[in-house]
Amino acid sequence: MKMGKRTAATLGVVLMTVLLAGAATAAQPIREPLLIEDDVLTLCSFPVLLEVIANKEYVTFFEDGRLLVTGKLFVRLTHGDNSLTLNISGPAHISDLGERYAGRGLFLLFPEDVGGPGLVLTTGRVDVVRAEDGFVTNFSVKGNTVDICAALA
Repeated sequence: MKMGKRTAATLGVVLMTVLLAGAATAAQPIREPLLIEDDVLTLCSFPVLLEVIANKEYVTFFEDGRLLVTGKLFVRLTHGDNSLTLNISGPAHISDLGERYAGRGLFLLFPEDVGGPGLVLTTGRVDVVRAEDGFVTNFSVKGNTVDICAALA
């Protein structure tokens, strides 16, 4: 079957429109490395050096606003002669409804956060709710916690 140039061009435009519309409605998630740098934390009554030992974590951004953090993250926390090397690999599920963490995590709680200031290592499930200003209003742990400030003192 022979097709005229105009018919072929029209068919091409229609096909591209259908494909682009399908791609727009079913956008693929975007996966990016999680960038964390060494830092000095001032959430204890003394400074704590945070060093990233291994970072293979990624954040997946979904079209509906959800985030998924997965991968491997190891850090060392140091105060004076005391140091702790921690696996804080998560994972984490974050949405407009709240945040849910599993596995092991390190939470930096600021003075405005419920339970803050401090550094808390968690193992198990953690649910976090934040106010519009970003500060933690609910911090619920179903598992174990370690007060890192006390451990490094």
